[in-house]
Amino acid sequence: MTLGITRENVLKKRKSKQARPCPWLTLSRNGSGLNVEDFLTFRLTRLSNALRTNLTKPYLEEFAVSVPEWRLLAMITRFSPLRFSELTSRSSMDKGQVSRTLRLMTKRGLIKMKALRQRGTQATEALAAPVVVSITASGKALYKSVLPVARRQQAEILMTLSDSERVSLYETLDRLLATIGDNALADDEVF
Repeated sequence: MTLGITRENVLKKRKSKQARPCPWLTLSRNGSGLNVEDFLTFRLTRLSNALRTNLTKPYLEEFAVSVPEWRLLAMITRFSPLRFSELTSRSSMDKGQVSRTLRLMTKRGLIKMKALRQRGTQATEALAAPVVVSITASGKALYKSVLPVARRQQAEILMTLSDSERVSLYETLDRLLATIGDNALADDEVF
C-alpha cells in the first residue's frame, strides 16, 4: 500500500495555497496575538491526528491491528520482557488504555502477561503484583509483517521534506522534548 505522496505533489500543493505569515515570528512573551489554532500543542495534535488517520490506520487495517495495539506490540517486541509500568511510560499511553489493549492482545495470543509474586507481609501480598509483559511467537510474526509496511509509509511522508527540513524537524522535536521534558524512559534504562 502506498499513499502516492511525492515531494513534487507536496510542493505543488504548497504553491497552490496562499502561505499565511507565520504568527510565531512576531511572538511576544505573553503570547498576545496567538490564536488557539496557532498554539504549538494544537498544531502538533492536529498533525498527529492527521498522520494517524491518513497514514497509520490504513495500513494497520490490512493487518487487523489497532493503533494502540501496534504501539504496544512494537514496544513489547523491542523491549520484551518489561513491566507494565515501564510499558505505560515508554508508550506514553494511559494506564487504563494499556491495560484494556493488553487484555485484547493476550486473547489474540500476541503477548503473555505474568504477575510477579512478591513474598512479604499480608499487606504487601494484598496489593496488585507487578506484571511483566512479553511477546509471543505469534506477536513477533505479526510485528515482522507490519514493520516493513510501517517503515515504508513513514519514509514516504518524511521524503516529502528536503534533507535540511528533515534534519531541522528532528532537531527541533528533540529540543522541544528536552525543554519540556520527556516522561518516556531512556532506551538503555532497565527495570
